[in-house]
Amino acid sequence: MPLGWYLAQGMYPLAPDSSDDEEGPCELPDGRVVCGPHGFVVCGKCCSDYSFMEEVLNEDEDEDDDEDDEEALEEIARRVQGICTQPPPPPADHVRSPVRGTEKRRGTGLAFPTKFCPPSPTTTPAEVFSGRRAWMRAIRYTHRNDPSMLLLLTDGACLNNGQANPKAGWAFVHQAGTGPDDPPGVAEGRLESKGPFGDDAIQSSNRAELRAVIAALRFRHWAGENFHTAVIATDSVYVVEGSTVWARNWIRNGWMTRGRAPVKNSDLWEMLLGEVERWKDAGMDIQFWRIPREWNTVADAAAKAAAENHDVDEWRDIIGMAI
Repeated sequence: MPLGWYLAQGMYPLAPDSSDDEEGPCELPDGRVVCGPHGFVVCGKCCSDYSFMEEVLNEDEDEDDDEDDEEALEEIARRVQGICTQPPPPPADHVRSPVRGTEKRRGTGLAFPTKFCPPSPTTTPAEVFSGRRAWMRAIRYTHRNDPSMLLLLTDGACLNNGQANPKAGWAFVHQAGTGPDDPPGVAEGRLESKGPFGDDAIQSSNRAELRAVIAALRFRHWAGENFHTAVIATDSVYVVEGSTVWARNWIRNGWMTRGRAPVKNSDLWEMLLGEVERWKDAGMDIQFWRIPREWNTVADAAAKAAAENHDVDEWRDIIGMAI
């Protein structure tokens, strides 16, 4: 869509392909973020949900009433694009390998993930993680200069998102393929109607995105495969910014926003941060890399296919076996 069309609608295009809609998100003059093609905060056609930006705007609200509007818009654009602003942590000196467990742990703020910094904004995961390392018969995506860095690509989708009868699914890519007859290894599942701690939950694209990350982290005892870092590549701004930036304030505020409203999907946020802490105890760091949707087509297609599966009530883990 040409820039003039957006401006005529009072919209500002922010970042291309940051959701399932082809035109990406746009910001309205009142600060709300909507999908480009249809102008909805929650759009069932695009499988996108930008309602979390309202929480972010409240969290980031500056007490200075004279704050420059242009600078505020640039800050939102920077966040939506997920540009990395900090270097990755140094590799761990050693990796401890406790017995793998599937206990559910609520994060307490003892550890947070960081952002992965690619060589440039145009460098793709295939270029950075061009290494291949075998574990039993599984071939992992590894960093070209560091075979102890693992790449996992995750995605979530919700059909009829924000409408009647929504159906959400998640997926992640954990294994490299060797050719047309050996495609990449993908795990997928339908989003459960109950959260990890037994709470009733809705079907939404944001919950599916979080669920995909949690599933990927719990799929294998990654430290046992001698990885010291797991890089999660996702096209979800919600996941990347929420886990690396916003969650710090949420924990300090008792999982309440600055406006004293409960943080949405707090059960999955707590579970995700619990996984980060669990892997930190095992000597492994978690990093997030926000990538465009066109770099994540395999996980995207699998998540949409999983959303068509039968309903799932109780939470269930999918554990991968090295064969």
